[in-house]
Amino acid sequence: MRKFWMAVALAGVLASGSLAAAQVTETAAAKAVFQVIQEVSQQHWGFITPDAALDYIDSVNPFILDVRTPKEWDATGIIPGAVTIPLTELEQHLNQLPALNKPILVYCAAGARGQYALTYLKTLGYKNVKNLKGGFTAWAKAGLPVEKK
Repeated sequence: MRKFWMAVALAGVLASGSLAAAQVTETAAAKAVFQVIQEVSQQHWGFITPDAALDYIDSVNPFILDVRTPKEWDATGIIPGAVTIPLTELEQHLNQLPALNKPILVYCAAGARGQYALTYLKTLGYKNVKNLKGGFTAWAKAGLPVEKK
């Protein structure tokens, strides 16, 4: 019965507006991220399958960016030619990134960190960024080339 009255009291407070929601203000950064989300959602979230990525590497010669951790690189290797920068350190290594017009293939272990990196790169002004679907795990599972770091 006590839980019931607590729920009733909470409902009354919510209904009266005493716990008003904070005002949300859109910032320039939020607007930029939302524009990227809209753009990549229309492009299948920027994903590219491992087999298509291999063809992409051969035909386009993109900058290949591995955003996993050093422990992951040491344990599993990397895609040949990849530049290794952990996602959490990407901002400190912008000088290692190519010109804005160079295509980029980014990957992590499974795809999530790659998606964060893709979003960040797009907000920096990169137009042609693809994220390896399934990440390095899918690449290795497909039997595609791997080299030790």
